Amino acid sequence: MDNFKTVICCLSAKYIHATLSPWCIYEGIKKYAPKINAKVIEGTINERQEEIIKRIYEERPDVIGFSSYIWNMEKVLYISEKIKELLPFSKIILGGPEVSFNEKEILSENPFVDFIVSGEGEKAFAKLAEALSENKLPEENIASYFYEGRFVQGKYNVFEEELSPYSKEYFSSLCGRISYIESSRGCPYSCTFCLSGSDKNVRFFSMDKVKKEILLLSKSGSQTVKFVDRTFNCNKKRAIEILSFIRENYKKEIPDGICFHFEIAADILDEEILSEISHMPKGSVQFEVGIQSFNELTLSKINRKTNLQRLSENVKALVSYKNCHIHTDLIAGLPFEDMASFKESFNKAYSLGANMLQLGFLKILHGSQMEKTTDEYVVSYSKKPPYEVTSTPWITEDELISLHKTEDALERLHNSGRFRRTLSYVLGVTGIKPFELFEGFGNFAESKNKKRPTLEEYTLWAYEYFSSLSLVDKAVLRDKMTEDRISTNSSGIIPLCLQVKDERLKRVKYLLSLMYPTEKDVKRTVAINYTENTVMLCDYKNKDRVSGEYELKKLPFSELEETRG
Repeated sequence: MDNFKTVICCLSAKYIHATLSPWCIYEGIKKYAPKINAKVIEGTINERQEEIIKRIYEERPDVIGFSSYIWNMEKVLYISEKIKELLPFSKIILGGPEVSFNEKEILSENPFVDFIVSGEGEKAFAKLAEALSENKLPEENIASYFYEGRFVQGKYNVFEEELSPYSKEYFSSLCGRISYIESSRGCPYSCTFCLSGSDKNVRFFSMDKVKKEILLLSKSGSQTVKFVDRTFNCNKKRAIEILSFIRENYKKEIPDGICFHFEIAADILDEEILSEISHMPKGSVQFEVGIQSFNELTLSKINRKTNLQRLSENVKALVSYKNCHIHTDLIAGLPFEDMASFKESFNKAYSLGANMLQLGFLKILHGSQMEKTTDEYVVSYSKKPPYEVTSTPWITEDELISLHKTEDALERLHNSGRFRRTLSYVLGVTGIKPFELFEGFGNFAESKNKKRPTLEEYTLWAYEYFSSLSLVDKAVLRDKMTEDRISTNSSGIIPLCLQVKDERLKRVKYLLSLMYPTEKDVKRTVAINYTENTVMLCDYKNKDRVSGEYELKKLPFSELEETRG
């Protein structure tokens, strides 16, 4: 047993995300099976699979555990199979939400997988690895597996101790990436498309532990700390205490510039917690609000109780504080929501003014209540991860395909923050509804038949499309797009489609250098707003922590004339 080695592997969607799960399992082994030699190997789904296989093989582990999610499942299975060929006596253990509700199916279809750990894995994985190191079968309920042709199902749901995943090895691997923290597990809600509330129970971690870990992560070099709590504010008292702790320690124990991310239910916010949020240091927190739909029938069918009026009022209040980044979510493909209803949901959500509006697509996850009732609604969806819905009785396959084009336009135009003034102008002057604008532009961009346009190309497309709309003044459009460009792009390069040759610019830049001298090594861009008869200047020094923009100054030409005189 002394030489028994276990590797815990997780493939993140992107390198920037420092996944928490393998480090929780790692700490479980240290606590419950301390004689086992354990190591964490992190990778991403974008890495060459052969490289990850090589890294695992070089350890010659006796047990290999994989964290399984919809974004990495196919690669996890591929790597597991190849590792089994190289190390036939090693045991492959899968865990995570992607295998916790279909254990028999996974084991039957993938004979190279030996065990599946469902539920909370810290102790279960450790005890399974310990049993294997002693050539024993696992204890009852520890894991699922086949034994002599008989399927044995186990789901370990006993959590006896709060372990911290933040070991010295974790911090050595973090390297400034986005870090994650949990102050609770479970969710009080039971939305039919989600797994988080499957047990309808929430367990809160001790506040002392949470506060200690907030400070640890704050000093780790990570600039973004995400709480993985599914509904952070389900316990108002705890939520206020955590926010208050961050506020009181910001720029002290918590370095300036760190941002904490929370998922919240906006309709249950009240004046007390809104007041606390309004006093948070600018950029110290950001909130993600899952709206999903504004269709009351749809919400009732997915078992989601939401006071939509209060939600709308509270999101607008959060936006009005201008101190926190607000992210809202909608899901296309939900029951009883057709295209007309979704357009209405989109327009209402957009009108709330959040910094980001994510257009997601319904996924039928293993273990969700919706998976068990798909026959009732005759929903069609991909049987491979991420199990995305392709059609429903209310929305067609073609409509969902079209929505993906709209989503792309929304991401590039609105969620990028690069066209804020442009969109406000175009929507205001044309009277076009937001969904109609993004849908139209999405189709226009698709017609260009280029999957990965550069920002310069995309800016040209936006100028072409928006200038073709009725009531849009090309000169005003050019000025708005120029304002957006120079305030969000520190390169200082104005796209060709927005450039105007003007002999006055050289003199204007000189005068501005006298009026507003820049600090050493601070780059500046100057442009003329012709429809307002002003000069625009932007120094790329301080970026707004909420909008992501640099400060844009506008000066009337008259001020420059006085200076010249």
